[in-house]
Amino acid sequence: MDPGFLHRAFLFAACGLCVSVGRAARIPALEAFALALLLVVGLSWSTARRRLSGLHVSRRAPGSAFEDEEVRVEVALENRGRAAVSLVEVADSFGAALADRKTLLDPGPLRPGRRHRLAYRTICSRLWGAYTVGPLTVSVSDPLGLFTPRRALPDVRPFDLFPRVHPVGGLERLGSRSSFVASEPTIARAGQSALYLGVRDFRAGDEVRRVHWPATARSSVPMVKEFELDLSPYFTLFLDLERRHRAGTGQKSTLEYVVRTAACLLASAARRGDTVQLFGEGRRAIVVPPGRGDLHLALALDNLIRARQDGAFDLLDLALREQAAVPPGSTAALLSASLFLDGGRLSETLGAWQARRIRPVLVAVDQDSFLPIDVRSRPRSDVQARTEELRSLSHAHGALLAVLGAEQDLELELMRPDWLESA
Repeated sequence: MDPGFLHRAFLFAACGLCVSVGRAARIPALEAFALALLLVVGLSWSTARRRLSGLHVSRRAPGSAFEDEEVRVEVALENRGRAAVSLVEVADSFGAALADRKTLLDPGPLRPGRRHRLAYRTICSRLWGAYTVGPLTVSVSDPLGLFTPRRALPDVRPFDLFPRVHPVGGLERLGSRSSFVASEPTIARAGQSALYLGVRDFRAGDEVRRVHWPATARSSVPMVKEFELDLSPYFTLFLDLERRHRAGTGQKSTLEYVVRTAACLLASAARRGDTVQLFGEGRRAIVVPPGRGDLHLALALDNLIRARQDGAFDLLDLALREQAAVPPGSTAALLSASLFLDGGRLSETLGAWQARRIRPVLVAVDQDSFLPIDVRSRPRSDVQARTEELRSLSHAHGALLAVLGAEQDLELELMRPDWLESA
């Protein structure tokens, strides 16, 4: 209820009583008093509206954060009116927090042409997803507290809440490709780098621009410069977003395990300096081009939190379609929501990667360990037999394998240093 409602009701009742008694007893002073009370109410209403119209509010907030991260939101309150204003209340809505309504009070006085900065801190206590911040609501009352008008500002901004990420055990620099890019990760072995290693005899196929002319003049035979091998780690992740592989609900679902595992893999690779790229084929295609750094990681996570298991495109078909985007000597990971991929086609994919010196990683989520949605769960004996088949297949092609089930604590499992080898 409006806090000034009872006060206004009392004044209006007093006005009516004064008018009635004044007319009945023929006392003009009571009628004049009633008119004065009405005038006070009218002036209070006008003053409150005028104060509110002169206020301008803006917000400064980050566009994204991780689960359980503390976020600071700044609110700027500016008085564009002609009179000082006190006791201004600003309310904001932060969708990523369970206590989403945030209220700030500026005691004032806020003088004309001045600006006060307010701020609040909140914890992103909801689960990952796309949320909004806003709208802003500003309110101020008249000096008597009779009227408290409010104005909602259409300042609604998107806010991305990323899954909580942590270092993934066992995912070291599994692969690299040679490139002539100056970077720190090098190895003292002949290759292509910005770091000089030495000179050697000219061989057929060497580029003329690599010839070391002073050494050639001294030895009377062509000599070429040799550089250290530049390791440019490259990580590619393929997501399984097929509708028929969905199972479970909430935090115990195949989608939850796929998204959180993908986020941890991407974050671990990106923060290590790798070039990362992401592919997924749901109803909405996910294509994150190769890139490095925190901004590129934010782009990948932004696409990841919008992923849904609503596609009809097979994971192995996706890997086959995008195989040209995976450079030789790099690392590629298949993140499947089911153990029951086509064995022949999986062997063909892993074999093709192995032939191109691509280090394969297979992470499979046990769909049958979750609450079934579209199909019945398979017998556990079939699941165990399939797990052994995947283990043998991965071993034959030099792939790392991990199997994740609903009975496991996902965060603890991913942090184990041997989670990729011991599955």
